[in-house]
Amino acid sequence: MNLQHLRYFLAVARTGRFTLAARQLHVTQPTVSSAIAELEQEMGVRLFHRGRQVELTMEGRTLVDYAVQIEDLVDEAREHVAGGSTQPGDSFRFGAIDAAVIYLLPQVLRAYVADYPEVELAIEVGPTSRDLVEQVLANRAEFAVISLPYEHHRLRTLAVLRDEMPLVVGPSHPLAGRRRVRMQDIAREPFILFQPDSVSRRIVDEHFSEAGFTPRAVMEMRSPEAMRKLVEAGVGISFLPRITVADSLSSGALQEVGVTGLYLHREIGLAWRQGRYFGPAVRALIEAFLFQYGLVEEWRQATGH
Repeated sequence: MNLQHLRYFLAVARTGRFTLAARQLHVTQPTVSSAIAELEQEMGVRLFHRGRQVELTMEGRTLVDYAVQIEDLVDEAREHVAGGSTQPGDSFRFGAIDAAVIYLLPQVLRAYVADYPEVELAIEVGPTSRDLVEQVLANRAEFAVISLPYEHHRLRTLAVLRDEMPLVVGPSHPLAGRRRVRMQDIAREPFILFQPDSVSRRIVDEHFSEAGFTPRAVMEMRSPEAMRKLVEAGVGISFLPRITVADSLSSGALQEVGVTGLYLHREIGLAWRQGRYFGPAVRALIEAFLFQYGLVEEWRQATGH
């Protein structure tokens, strides 16, 4: 089996198009098509359904898992042979929820770019943790910083930060002057909520359901920053991550209101594919991020690095 053919196969699997795969690999489309055809002939199966959108067959999905492992082993061998140092032109992609990019990563990235100017970074800012996990599992991203909890049998996670989700209202809202309310006091208030497929929304829905209520959503969004501005403007109220609203609470643009018997929080953490090998450039960034939380050794034990 030709390693180059596997590389072309993974590129098509990740992009869903032969033309995009060829562009990423800096080769012609016929070169990619020929390599896939030879691989299919060698294995005696079809790996893709050809059409407007190229989709993996059942056999193709099986091969992806093995091809990713082979790719990891090749990377690991290359690092050991090369002495484990970063090289000019090294590049990698990772994912992160927008709150992490805005509030948790800027200083880490500034130091990393200064220390490793030869490494090219690409950051996938995901609309949801689920989207980012899909990128990680498909080997399109080395790792991701996501909202937890998130479970998948091929995923490993490490929580790094507990982020409270207080109830916040605009300064002119009738509840702004109250330190604490009951669940029934807010059940019919207009809520600005995360989309139903997000971890943060699931947390809110589960706690309301346990109390026998359903929040009245007047707007559903993916961006906590946009939600914060709408709550400040008085469009509705919301449970928002504290890292997102801390400045607004300090300035008075938002008011925090306690809810009796209710404490909402999420965790932000690192997610990576089970058995994933990380090269020196990736390890350096992950460890720089985890160092501020004292979690470097725990991560090394979890990954065997």
